[in-house]
This record gives sequence, C-alpha cells and structure tokens, in this order.
Amino acid sequence: MEDMQAGAVCAAAKARESAGWRFTPQAIVFFSSACVMVLELVAGRLTARHLGSSLYTWTSIIGVVLAGISAGNYIGGKVADRWRPERVLGWLFLAASAACLGSLFLNRVVAGAAGGPDPAWQMAYPTRVLVSTLIVFLLPALLLGTVSPVTAKMAIARGKGVGASVGSIYAWGAVGSIVGTFAAGFWLIAALGAQGVVIAVACGLGLIGLALGPWRILHAVWVAALVVVFWLSQTHSDKYFQAACGAGLQDGLASVDANGRVKFGRYRFARDSHYQFIQVYDDGGDGSLPGGRVIALDTLRHGYVDLNNPRHLEFEYEQIYGALTERFMNGRGALRAFFLGGGGYTFPRWVQDRFPGSRCDVAEIDPDVVEACHQAMGLPRDTSIRTIINDARVVVDRMSPDRRYDLIIGDAFSDLAVPWHLTTVEFQRKLRDHLAGGGVVLTNVIEDFHAGGLFLGAYIATARKVFKHVFVFCTYASGVGGGHDNFIIVATDRDDPELHDYLQALGPGHWTAFPGSLLTEEDLATLAARNGGRILTDDNAPVENLLAPIVR
Repeated sequence: MEDMQAGAVCAAAKARESAGWRFTPQAIVFFSSACVMVLELVAGRLTARHLGSSLYTWTSIIGVVLAGISAGNYIGGKVADRWRPERVLGWLFLAASAACLGSLFLNRVVAGAAGGPDPAWQMAYPTRVLVSTLIVFLLPALLLGTVSPVTAKMAIARGKGVGASVGSIYAWGAVGSIVGTFAAGFWLIAALGAQGVVIAVACGLGLIGLALGPWRILHAVWVAALVVVFWLSQTHSDKYFQAACGAGLQDGLASVDANGRVKFGRYRFARDSHYQFIQVYDDGGDGSLPGGRVIALDTLRHGYVDLNNPRHLEFEYEQIYGALTERFMNGRGALRAFFLGGGGYTFPRWVQDRFPGSRCDVAEIDPDVVEACHQAMGLPRDTSIRTIINDARVVVDRMSPDRRYDLIIGDAFSDLAVPWHLTTVEFQRKLRDHLAGGGVVLTNVIEDFHAGGLFLGAYIATARKVFKHVFVFCTYASGVGGGHDNFIIVATDRDDPELHDYLQALGPGHWTAFPGSLLTEEDLATLAARNGGRILTDDNAPVENLLAPIVR
C-alpha cells in the first residue's frame, strides 16, 4: 500500500512538472530579472522629466533598485518557506505588474509635488531625488526581487542537485538582466517610449501571472485592461491615458476649459529619444509671440524660435551671443560657423539671416532633436545648415585639419548634465586649431556664482590655458545676480585693442543696450580662488562634483 502511495505521489509530481514545462524556474527568473533592468533604465528617463539627468538621479535609481531587490530577496525567501511556489508566483507577478503600472501614476504625483510650493518638498536637490525615487520605484523592484528565492525553491524541487539548481537560477537571472539592459537601452525606449515600456513590462508580468495562476479570471481581466492601456499609449489616444495619469495637465498636453472639459493639443512634438525626452510646444506665456515655439529637453527649455522672425532671440544668453557676434564680425559678409549642439537651431538661423551666405555646421548627437526641429520648430528639410549626427568631440576629431571657422558656439551644456569631454583643455585646443584668424569661441555655462561657481571657475581657467584672451559675461546688466545664470565665456586669440576696450567697457552698470555685463576682475579673482588652479583635463574633469553645490 505504501509503495502504491509513493508511486502516486511521484506520478503526481511528474505530472505537475510536465504541466509546467513551458514555464520552468529558469525562464521565470530570466524574465523577472530582465524586467528589473528594463525598469531601472526607464526610471532614469521618467525621473529626468521633472528632476533632470544627473549623477544624483542615477545614483539614487541604482541604489533604490538594489535596495528593493535585496528586500525582495529576503521577503521572497520567507514566502518560499511558507507556501509552495506554484501557489504564490502568480500573485507575485500580478502584484509586480500592478506596481509597475502604478509607478507611472506615482511619478506624475511626485513630479507635481516636488515642483510645487509644498514645504514638505523644500529639501536639498539630492535628497529630493532620493525621496522621489524611493516613492516611485522601490515597490516594483521589491516585488520583482521576491521572484528569485521562490523560483529557486521550485528549481531545487525539480532539479537533481541543490548546487546546480541554485546556480542555474543565478545564471539565468544574470542573463535576463543583461538582455533586459541591452533591450531597453538599444531598442525598447526609443521604440515604445519610456511610458510605453513600463506598460509593456506590466503587460508581460501580467501574462506570466496569468499562466501561473491560480486566479486566472482575475489575471485575464487585468491583462486585458493592460493591453488596452498599452494600445492607448502607442496611439493618439495616448493623450487620454496621460490625462488620466495627470500628465496632460501637468506637462501642457491638456487644459481645462470653463465647462471642465479637457482640451488637448499644445504639444507639437513629443518623443523619447535614445538620449532624452523631447517636447516642442507653443509658447503660451504672458506676452508670448504668435509664432513662438519652445523645445524642451527633459526639464530644460533648450530653445525658442519665432516662426515669423528668424532674428528673434528670446533668451538673454542668445542675445549676448548675437551682440558679441555683431561686434566680432563687424564689417564681414558671410561667416563660417560651427555649433556644438543644435537645440532649436535658433542661432544658426539667426547667423544665416544676419550674415547671408554663411556656412553653418551643427554637431548634434540626437537625430530626434533634428527631427523635432524639422517637424515643429520651422526648420526646413532643405535648409542649407549642415547637420552632422554625432557627438561634438567626434565631429571635431574627424574634421579636416584645414577646416576653419570664424565663429564656434558651444551650447551643449545644461545645468545638471554637462558632457565633461567637451570641457577639457585637450578639447579646447582642438577647437582653437579650427579657428580662423580673428575667430572666437562663445560657450554658454549654467552656474550659480554665489553657490560656488566651481565649474565656471575651472572652465575659465581651462580656457585661459589655451586662448590668449578670455572674457566672461553674465546676463544681468548690473553685474552678477543671485541664483542660476547663463555665463558666456568668450575665448579668442585675436589681438584687437579697440575690441578689447569695447568689451571692458561693458562692466556692471554700463549705459549701453548690451544685454548683460562683463564680470569684473574681482569676480574673476573670486572664482579663481575658489577653483584653486584646477584645469579640466581628459584624465580629470569631475564636472558633476564641481556642479554639486548648485543643486544642493
């Protein structure tokens, strides 16, 4: 009798194993690990929309996801000891699916709160980033982390040895993480958008939960709802989904009329590229121009054009660019100009309109930025502006040695994300080698003088290592102001006493129409003292650390 019972138990176990052949423990942990890494990469894109992309955001995301996985592993071990894997895995995947979808809603709520006047959110930037990341992404990472211990127990029960079974779980989990990383970075985000990827992950987790059971009717309803949501996110109906998330009202996709009806349509272009979230929208502010368009990259308004007037320069630093270009190129006809970063193509178009026949070359790393300008910023597809899609340093490295420019504009920096390799003394020398006689390099740096100005001081010191003459302007005619400002570094080898006298006369309180003022010798001495002689090099350019005081 006992032999018959043992045989029946063995047969039942084999039947269960055969029934579950499509969803082996290794396949389950492969998929869950891939989802963790996809979520981690997408978290950087979602967070960047309201907190920017910086060393702090990625540090917080990586730390929070690892913390969630660790806590999930511990909790999953307890769950595995108490219940059979076949009984709980379906529920774990269902909960993880719901948490992933919920992270989109939480991200919108946190974005609105963190950017508002609530005193609870008036904290240092690194702390705000960490708290936001914890609220939005800890739970999905934790729930996905519970899967590995539970599947390990399943593998041990089905395997021939404990060591081999656990080793296979670790190995397939690592492979899943690798696949998820490459899939998200090279394909998924650009193909589906950050929001679409999260919904797709939620759908996938729901499908696995549906297959594992046990409450398959509930799972089926959930998965069907997710499929509808995913379809909405990938069509024009996406606007309605975003409005449901609160995204439309916050980001300008939607407005509410007097009758409470939601109206859509401000965005002219919105896309997750391989590099950033790109938005183009009509300028709806007070005193806005009828043809005003704004391009925003993540959190930063990066460019503004008046579709009716190519000479309109909205931002103060661009007005300074224009005034300095007029003075340096006084009496010249067509120019040869090179731009590090395209943005809204505002200044290249200004140069071509102000100096007809000018040759303008633009190095822009993100092809979707160029496409946004074609579709929504009024840049003709047959424009004579030549765009090279590549990193600006690579473009410079590949230039013909005899290529020379009268004007080089550096506008590839933001307040939080600075490509350090475009700041170094080695790169400055490469730019100087491509300057024509009497040429000038104008670079825009976003800094806070009173909060430290460490990066600004280091950049000035680096430029002075390369160029004979370096001048620095702020956007306030009365002198250096408080808070963040755009500082324009003017670097040239041109010996022109009359020009230098003109620039020196633009100090604080000048009585001209120049849209800004020259930093005084005292200001420059203060920056130099704080900098301590640091020169940015390819071997040592800690720009994130130098910019840290302005975000704390």
